[in-house]
Amino acid sequence: MPDKAKRKPPYSYRPPEDRRAAFERRVAESGLSVNAFITEAIFGRNRHRPAEMRLLSRLLGECAAIADLVRNVAKSEDADRLTPLLEAIKILLTEIRSALFLLMGRKP
Repeated sequence: MPDKAKRKPPYSYRPPEDRRAAFERRVAESGLSVNAFITEAIFGRNRHRPAEMRLLSRLLGECAAIADLVRNVAKSEDADRLTPLLEAIKILLTEIRSALFLLMGRKP
């Protein structure tokens, strides 16, 4: 029988007793597993937490709602007078949308 490669032993962490409750609270609030939480604490974050992704998604949806409102105003009788303002709003919305897509790891 060929030798199977042995797995390396796992690391173990026990928070000090007076910090255990705070550690468990922080892990729970992060929405991550204990392993992922400790890895992020040591090496830094490399992804968004679920609550952050929901917020980014909501903001992206709100940008779309604002863009719809801008299109409706652009069709109104005051559109000629408001054209420079509407164009500035469109540019800002495009920049915000691009930033949100970048943060979410999506292509615009």
